[in-house]
Amino acid sequence: MDACVIVFVKNPVPGQVKTRLIPHLSAEQAASLYQAFLVDWCNALSTISAAHSVIAYTPPEALNALQTLIGEAPVYIPQQGATLGERLIAAARWACDRDYAKFLFVGSDSPTLPIQYVERSLDLLESRDVVIGPSVDGGYYLIGFSKHGASLSIPTVFEEIAWSTDVVFRQTLGKIQGINARLGLLPPWYDVDTPAGLQLLRDHLFGIDLAGKSSPAPQTYSKLKA
Repeated sequence: MDACVIVFVKNPVPGQVKTRLIPHLSAEQAASLYQAFLVDWCNALSTISAAHSVIAYTPPEALNALQTLIGEAPVYIPQQGATLGERLIAAARWACDRDYAKFLFVGSDSPTLPIQYVERSLDLLESRDVVIGPSVDGGYYLIGFSKHGASLSIPTVFEEIAWSTDVVFRQTLGKIQGINARLGLLPPWYDVDTPAGLQLLRDHLFGIDLAGKSSPAPQTYSKLKA
C-alpha cells in the first residue's frame, strides 16, 4: 500500500484534552467525550482500504492505553517536537522515509467528517502536490501530500504558522502559493473545540438521527445524549 493517513491524537486524560470545553463540561466529561471522538473517528478511518492508518500519539507513555482504546491494527508513532509544526514535520519525514507515495494528516476533533472527504483527498493527490480541507474556524482539518508535493512543501508549509488561531488556513495557503505547488481543495467542515462547536455537533448528530440515517459517530452521540 502506497498511502497512509496519520491521525494526531492525545491520551484522553481529564484536564489535558478539550480544555476549551471546560467549564462548560467538567474535565472528566471533556475527556470522556474526546475518547468517544477517537474511537468513532479511528473506526471510520479503518474502513479506508487504500491507505494504512497511523496513530501519531502523545505523550509517549500513552501507547498501551491508546492501543487498548483504539486497537492494535494501526501503526503507532510517538509525536516528536515542541510545537505542532515541529511534530507535523517529524511525522512527514517518517512517512517520506517509508517511501509512501502520498500521505495525509488529520486531527481527532471532527468525528462527523465524511470519510468520503478523506478518500477524495487521496484521489486528488494523484494529480496534485498538496491537498487541504479548511475548517470553519480558520484552520484546516486535513492536509496531505504526494511524494513530489512533500519534497516541495515540507518543512515550509509548517513553519512560521500562528497555530491555534483563525489565520492558519490563510497562512498555509500563502506558503503553498509561494512554492507554486498544485493545490487540491476539499469542502469546509467543522472542528469541535468550543461550546459553540459542541452545540453544532450535538444538533448535527440529532438531526442525522431524526432523519433516520446511520450515525457517523455513534459513541459520540451516545455521550451527548446521556
